[in-house]
Amino acid sequence: MENEKKRRLPPVGFRTIKTIISATLIAIIYSFFDRSACFACIGAVFGMGNRFNGGLTAGGNRFIGTLIGGLVSLPFYLLYHEYSELIPQWVYLSVGLLLLMYICQLTHAYGGVQPGAVVFFVVIYTVADPAHFGYVFARILDTGIGVAFSLLISWVFPSPIDEREREHRALEDEGRRLLLIERDMDAMHEYQSYLRSELERLAPLDLESMLEYQTHLRSELEKITPLIDQLEQEDGAPPENAPAAESIDVTRDN
Repeated sequence: MENEKKRRLPPVGFRTIKTIISATLIAIIYSFFDRSACFACIGAVFGMGNRFNGGLTAGGNRFIGTLIGGLVSLPFYLLYHEYSELIPQWVYLSVGLLLLMYICQLTHAYGGVQPGAVVFFVVIYTVADPAHFGYVFARILDTGIGVAFSLLISWVFPSPIDEREREHRALEDEGRRLLLIERDMDAMHEYQSYLRSELERLAPLDLESMLEYQTHLRSELEKITPLIDQLEQEDGAPPENAPAAESIDVTRDN
């Protein structure tokens, strides 16, 4: 029985299907303009994640890295090929790479170093003059189009995790509205119970994608519990004896 489970092939995931759709549609659209869809398709792959935020981070890093690497490569392409008599070419490469990585650090685009370096070295070593200008700007544009296209598809067709987060966010917004406007004690208790039940439900899970949501739930529970206690004391009712948010262990060791 265990051998059968090990041999079972994994199913084709929703992310895989959306990535194929995105890249295929981009290739079809680009074919009408007689233009290569290579970099747009690459951007589409980077822009599609298991979650919308994951695709936004990966795709954003890809685009920012391409932008920085392409712009940095323009002056250093000229220095490398035209002014290497007095200064060795490897000096230009080193200084250009240093500048690229430092700009990524300044802009907190740490994930853009690798794609930026790829563009930088490809331009320096493989692109002929004067085509490097058109190549750089075309690659920046196409990468941005591919990333944006995949993000659009992810937003229109969200993953199950994104759908749950949208539902939870809607419930949280409604609960916050009742807290700030109506001061409805029954609704506040219901929202408090919902937060505790969500923390307990997520406690046995060990998914990195849920840690941020768990932290948010704990923060919301820490805000609502003292408020309920204060309002109940003002009304003359004893505060609810319920465990604090800190007593719920929402993470576990691997």
